[in-house]
Amino acid sequence: MAAQGADGVTPPAGAAAAGSAVAAALLERSHPPAGRTVSHNPTSPERRGHVRSASQGTQLPGPSILKGPERAGTARRGHARAFSHGGVGLEGLDEVTRAGSKTEFTLPPGHEARERSGRGSTARQRHGSRPDSLFRGHSRQASRSESVYTLRQTQQTSSLFDCLCFWRKKTLEEARVRVVVPNHTVPPDTPAKQHPNAAFANNYVRTTKYTVLSFLPKNLFEQFHRFANLYFLFIVLLNWVPEISAFGREVAMLPLVFVMGVTAIKDLFEDRRRYLSDRRVNTSTCRVYDRDSGHYVQRLWRDVRVGDLVHLSCDELIPADLLLLHCSDSQDVCYIDTCNLDGETNLKQRRVVRGLEGKHETFHASKFFGTVECNTPTTKLYRFHGSVIHQRSQQRVPITSDNLMLREGVLKNTDYVEGIVVYAGHETKALLNNGGPRYKRSKLERQMNMEVIYCVIILLLLCFTGATGSGLWLGGFSDTVPFFPYSYNSLNPPLEGFITFWTFVIILQVMIPVSLYVTLEIIKLMQVYHIHNDLELYDSGTNKRTECRALNITEELGQVQYLFSDKTGTLTENKMVFRQCTIGGIDYSHDAVMEGTGKFEKPSFVLNRRLQDELSHMDIQLSVVNHTGELLFTPHAARVRDFFLLMACCNTVVVAKHPHKDKLSSSGTTLLEDSADESSQTIQSQTLATTPEEAPLETSDAPDFVRTPKKWRRKLAIGKTDWLSLPLSLPRKTSRSNTPTPRELRPIFEAESPDEMALVEAAYKYNVKLLRRTNTHMVVSLPAEGLVEFEILNVLPFDSDRKRMSVILRHVATQQIVLYTKGADSNMLPLVETATDYQSQEILYRTQQQLNVSSRRGLRVLVLAKKNLSEEEYQDWLTAHREAESLVGGREHKLQRSYAAMENRLELLGCTGIEDRLQEGVPETLCALREAGIVVWVLTGDKQETAINIAYSCRLFSQDMEVIKINARSKNAAERTVNFYLDQLERERAEVAGAGGGGGGGGWKRRPPTPASLWSTDTASTVERGGKKALVVDGKTLTYFLDSRSQLQIPFLRLTGHCSAVLCCRTTPLQKAYIVRIVKNQLGALTLAVGDGANDVSMIQTADVGVGISGQEGMQAVMASDFALARFRYLQRLLLVHGHWCYDRLARMVLYFLYKNATFVFVIFWYQLYCGFSGAVMIDQIYLSLFNLMFTSLPPFAIGIYDQDCPAELLMAQPHLYNQGRLSQVYKPHSFWVNMADALYQSIVIFFFAAQAYEDTSVDIWEFGTTVTVMCLVTMLLHACIEIKSWTWIHAAAIVLSLVFFFVFALVYNAVCLAFPSLAGSYWVIQMATTDSPTLYLAAVLAGVTAVLPRLVTRSLQHTFRPSPVARAMLRRRRAEESHPMEVLSTVPWSSSTSLSSVSVVRTSEYSGVGERLEQNGMPSVA
Repeated sequence: MAAQGADGVTPPAGAAAAGSAVAAALLERSHPPAGRTVSHNPTSPERRGHVRSASQGTQLPGPSILKGPERAGTARRGHARAFSHGGVGLEGLDEVTRAGSKTEFTLPPGHEARERSGRGSTARQRHGSRPDSLFRGHSRQASRSESVYTLRQTQQTSSLFDCLCFWRKKTLEEARVRVVVPNHTVPPDTPAKQHPNAAFANNYVRTTKYTVLSFLPKNLFEQFHRFANLYFLFIVLLNWVPEISAFGREVAMLPLVFVMGVTAIKDLFEDRRRYLSDRRVNTSTCRVYDRDSGHYVQRLWRDVRVGDLVHLSCDELIPADLLLLHCSDSQDVCYIDTCNLDGETNLKQRRVVRGLEGKHETFHASKFFGTVECNTPTTKLYRFHGSVIHQRSQQRVPITSDNLMLREGVLKNTDYVEGIVVYAGHETKALLNNGGPRYKRSKLERQMNMEVIYCVIILLLLCFTGATGSGLWLGGFSDTVPFFPYSYNSLNPPLEGFITFWTFVIILQVMIPVSLYVTLEIIKLMQVYHIHNDLELYDSGTNKRTECRALNITEELGQVQYLFSDKTGTLTENKMVFRQCTIGGIDYSHDAVMEGTGKFEKPSFVLNRRLQDELSHMDIQLSVVNHTGELLFTPHAARVRDFFLLMACCNTVVVAKHPHKDKLSSSGTTLLEDSADESSQTIQSQTLATTPEEAPLETSDAPDFVRTPKKWRRKLAIGKTDWLSLPLSLPRKTSRSNTPTPRELRPIFEAESPDEMALVEAAYKYNVKLLRRTNTHMVVSLPAEGLVEFEILNVLPFDSDRKRMSVILRHVATQQIVLYTKGADSNMLPLVETATDYQSQEILYRTQQQLNVSSRRGLRVLVLAKKNLSEEEYQDWLTAHREAESLVGGREHKLQRSYAAMENRLELLGCTGIEDRLQEGVPETLCALREAGIVVWVLTGDKQETAINIAYSCRLFSQDMEVIKINARSKNAAERTVNFYLDQLERERAEVAGAGGGGGGGGWKRRPPTPASLWSTDTASTVERGGKKALVVDGKTLTYFLDSRSQLQIPFLRLTGHCSAVLCCRTTPLQKAYIVRIVKNQLGALTLAVGDGANDVSMIQTADVGVGISGQEGMQAVMASDFALARFRYLQRLLLVHGHWCYDRLARMVLYFLYKNATFVFVIFWYQLYCGFSGAVMIDQIYLSLFNLMFTSLPPFAIGIYDQDCPAELLMAQPHLYNQGRLSQVYKPHSFWVNMADALYQSIVIFFFAAQAYEDTSVDIWEFGTTVTVMCLVTMLLHACIEIKSWTWIHAAAIVLSLVFFFVFALVYNAVCLAFPSLAGSYWVIQMATTDSPTLYLAAVLAGVTAVLPRLVTRSLQHTFRPSPVARAMLRRRRAEESHPMEVLSTVPWSSSTSLSSVSVVRTSEYSGVGERLEQNGMPSVA
């Protein structure tokens, strides 16, 4: 952004100047400059379709960039895929200045980006139209992070509800161009409505769903979207029809009011949490320029407005989307950390607007009078176009996303910046991309919905039976009907039957369990609360608890069948340690140590003594001058120098000289200049590692030398001034030791990845120190050479196709040009120049050997190489490269060819090995999950040897496993390989099954390859009988397996069904998501995906359950997940304990709930046999309405929240108990009908026992109904007692309070009901029934025991002859405690501090030992 004042021209003073600025801005808005047209016509042909672009919204010419059939399918619909490295080849991309992200994602079909104004699809630019980015449709970006954050965004359209709710606030239609005027230039007396920026949103953020006024209508509207609530509303309205009504109108409303009231309270509680979060954000403070005081003042975030100038300090959170106007950096650049936005930890560079560079002394906020024109708000994080208009010259300066600082980013590596707010509040990209919580429907809930449909069918059958019976009963009378006050001639049996049908719908409404949904939500909310507060899931190191972001899929944790895990950062620490390097074929290993204490403890390495000696000898080599006057380096010494120089320079590391300090305080006052109290760094003593002596490859009798011009030596004679104040143009020589001195100031490194940080730190320890870096130059301290300046000519960035990064440097002193390249071995070794001499061949061979050794050790390896360039060679390449950058069509392809033209015929320097240490407890966790029957897939981008070694280290693979490797390079090869292994494994399985007498082991082979047949409940056990298998597949082979056209998905999945562990190497983020998708869709299995980085987001969102690890790669995975963990090891307890409990509790609770509703309905229906199917009810209407809502509501909560079929320590010790939920053994498809049969039997017992108890008595209908109600209550409570697995005071209180509450309520209600004429029939009924005779008590006890007796007997027989694995484990534990109580207690300590991994090992050995002792003592073992 350019400003008049910033250009050195003094702006006019006073309000007149400000007024002229406003007038110019308004004139610009009303009358755009010549050559530009702003279209507001929604039907304009320029606003149709979508346009794809590379990054930052650059324009693509032509109606489409795709060819052939792909173009035909894309030109007529919304964009469906984000451009990704190595993904879909796109042509016609404009210049991309933002560094490409290293992750890939895909957009779901039909996705449309969301604009603020909510208009439809914007224009596809035609041939010949002006390529001005401000006036075209929104474009698809290449940014991976953008596609992450637009996965759940949909286009805002006008709905019928919006049209009906005319009182709602309408969003003003905004022009295609936003004009922002600095607020300090607007006259203070300007009316608020006439303010140039009045139409833009303020910075107040509200993520709550409701307000005080909108809560009631909006919540009611949302609740009536549910079918159950609409059904009960229909019942209430039906009861108002006089001919059909069965209850009082007010009483009929009780169930609906109660259910909706509880739901409303729950919604209010959740919305209050969002309100508190909003309040914390809105009350944060920042510094905003105040015109009246003439300096920056402290202001709340919610008070920031578009057009305000904001001052930010280092590490400060950005309050709104700002356009960068001023920066403290001499290069006019700053860096922001956007991990809160896109999950990427690499620092994004932002530049000051063109025209304002270099104004460090003259820039002042009061002198900025420029007008900003930019595009309207959009969800695309890196789409921003516009210009800054100078007030007097009307010169336009273009602005892009390189000048935009996004809200929720963090300022880094800069003392301070100043910027103008262009988007605020809900118009910022961070808020536009806030999709809110996702709603997932669990497997149990889907099954429950089917049972509700069955309940509806049963209800209709009962109503139809009652209506038919009523018509037949009335038709059986020829003259008069007993008890009817009118003659039969006035009756119409078919009409009466039709009316009776609707009466039965009212009285039998309890069959539809409307309160079940509310009960489920409350129970799941409490389960989430207990998971969140489990101290065993709390990580003290990071001070983080387990976070449950999805509140309605807790039971899914107990049904996981497939687990997909990332490796780096998920199974490992993602804290890289330099462990090995090979230079010139010589290996230098390093031992790992831990530095620091407590939470500051971090892994490090010990310097290699031999490598230290070689670096120290460079001083001697430099002092040797031959007869030509040139410096001498042996080839090996030159390789060592270039090797460490490459480690220090070939990266994106940002270097800071000192901690950044702003001159302004948080309140806006200027701080006094203090002398910085630089603390000295204390270097801890380190033990040096030694390696076996290896002879150098070069021969000693005829050494070759690397020659350096003599004039360089003269330029190296520099002084000893501190490097912190070193100008780039003055290289100086200082005496350096091999290790930093205690008083030496250490630079601050900020890297985009832990790998780069590890390499730079390792080079620094060996005295090759990157001290200063800008966009064009860098200063490096080299052993013996001192401070050396390099000019950065070009940076060839890393991408997932090339899998390497290069930097071209020019030595300022010698003018020598060198290309330094590092990358994956598979992509680097083919580029190494073919060796012709024995020495080079030997170096290449030894390097390859060390690469294999390092990979087997599980290290992350990189190959380092260089290439010397002549000036002519570089200039020729640069000319072609600039032509490729300026191309419009085929730019990306041309750039790749340009990179390839430079990165060839490389000279091999060596390789590095970096260790990514496993997290604590990962091997135990994976072993336990596999023992639980969960098929574990690890999806990683590492090379195969490294991944396999990590698989063994983390016990994904065991030593007795047979590892199957598939590395195919063609579709036919992949098909032949998978069919070969599949036939072999199926023959082995058939032989094993035949030997076992099953005879059905070949079922897999005979079974047709349908999705339903690919997953069977006995897959894990069959695999165990046939031997353990593990499968390893590389990314290239996966491309054939995942392609639906190859017809290899089904064979591949059948092959994985024979394996207990699968390892996929060199996978891309897109492949991870597709693997999860085909397993979920083809196998119908419940999947869980766990990851820690932005590249895992697609996989996490595709799985049924997504788990994010709070690792080193930002919070994007956590933000996209359903559950967030601090460490991977907590997944064991989350699944095996909480998952098991949640599934078991909810399954039994749902079945119990459906049972008690059906029992009560059946009892009411049996009474119709005695009243001519007239729809009369013997139970008081208050009891009928409140029976399921209140009288029997406590047992379901006790079962669903606090019941335990097995203690936590036993579930952790015996992971196989997880099979109960994984195989859905508690809630099977036939469980519903078993409970309906039990309900039918119990209803018969209850009703006919009551009928016989009052046979030939004068009891009235209300006393009979009260007795039936008590019998139902006692029976259902006894049934709950059988279902409860662990008795605590909570369960006992639920049973007792249910009885007490009913009798207290009945006594009070029967005493006061006389005041209500419609309820007067129940006056004093309960008092008489409980005091006159013991019939009520005897009938309730006898009927209750008789009703639950079959279930009790069945459960006893089941536990005796066919106990479940959980019952067997509990029985074994009880016998062990009875036989050796003290030994069990003393040998198995358990406390909150006991690690889960140790508990798993100890408990397993304990119970197995107890079982052996029981068998030795002659006692049968149930295991």
